[in-house]
Amino acid sequence: MNELGKRIHKLRLEKGMTLVDLAGNQMTKGMLSMIENGRANPSMESLKFIARQLNCDPHYLLENHTSDELKYLFNQVEEAFHKNNDEQITNLTQGLFDQQLPTSFESARILEIGGRTVVKNDQEQGEMLIERAVAIYEQLSLFSHCVAAKVHVVENRAKKGNYGDALRLLRSIQKKYHEKAAVIDTVVEVEANYVEVVLLFGVGDYKSGKIKLNHLIELSKRKRVFYKMDDIFRIAAFQSLIHNNENDYAYFIKKSEQFAVFSENDGSLAFTLLLQAHYHNQTSKDYEQVLFYLNEFATLLKGEIGSDYYYLEKGKALLGIGQVEEALVELNQFEMPTTISYPLELSILYTADAYKAICLLQLGRVEEASSYAARAARNIGPLPRTPYQEFINNTLDMVNKSL
Repeated sequence: MNELGKRIHKLRLEKGMTLVDLAGNQMTKGMLSMIENGRANPSMESLKFIARQLNCDPHYLLENHTSDELKYLFNQVEEAFHKNNDEQITNLTQGLFDQQLPTSFESARILEIGGRTVVKNDQEQGEMLIERAVAIYEQLSLFSHCVAAKVHVVENRAKKGNYGDALRLLRSIQKKYHEKAAVIDTVVEVEANYVEVVLLFGVGDYKSGKIKLNHLIELSKRKRVFYKMDDIFRIAAFQSLIHNNENDYAYFIKKSEQFAVFSENDGSLAFTLLLQAHYHNQTSKDYEQVLFYLNEFATLLKGEIGSDYYYLEKGKALLGIGQVEEALVELNQFEMPTTISYPLELSILYTADAYKAICLLQLGRVEEASSYAARAARNIGPLPRTPYQEFINNTLDMVNKSL
């Protein structure tokens, strides 16, 4: 007899009820007997019915005797998670995952957060913890939480470049839980659709990716949910640039600016300034405009410019106006971020080494140029074909001819 079964059995006897009394007209005596003896788990609907019959809260039936301690731990873990404090999460959950946890939302969420932390260094162990969380969510019929937890597994696989495997897993998740649940939480649905867009572009299926992207934008507008709009507009704008569709690009830039104003978010507005700089570097070749937008970007963020896109775009602009040494100084400050998994963004960032190679070549440092150009080509090789890949390969050819 498990804890849930024991608690139902104890309450039933305390209230002087038989199995038939408890079953009423919605359950069978046999099913209740199996639940009490731990041979079956009730659905959330059945659990709520049993709780009504016993005149108690459904959560009482699911909680164990240390529920107050578990809730306290849950609050601490949740707070650490929102602060991205992996070390604190690890310390708080030390030894916990070897124990049998009660069937409760708190248990599942702690397991999920622990899994999200562990999976960064140990994929197998992290995914196992997330699956334990999902098993509890399923018992509680919390299917939106199931999808959210499993989508994180998909994202982790995508970060390792396994786009095809991740896409197949995502679609199996979507199929399974849309069959189980009448409604999936809109934020979770947006997240899943966003990841699908990323993966479709990751496997080079731009046609399906664009269709899914348009569906995602319409979904967000229809449901009036603005979650991940920065990311959505960034993908939309970059895709427009790749396919030389300046009208779409202008539309998404305008939407990005509107969203930034609406959300009163300096980070969102800064993102639109970087997009403008990238556009002028790639398309108009108006390098003075690039420097203007980058200066606006740095002013807005009060110098907190990061170490990636700003230095890449500034280096490109300075190279474009012939300031080769100054361009190399900026490009040498560029650092590859560790959190990017979107293949188009990776493709853009990998061009940093190619631009360094061009600078070095023009400065007569051919051997160094060759090393950077070769690294750029290796990095971008597995990714879908884009103008950035073509640029890197052309750079490598140019450098090799100078050897």
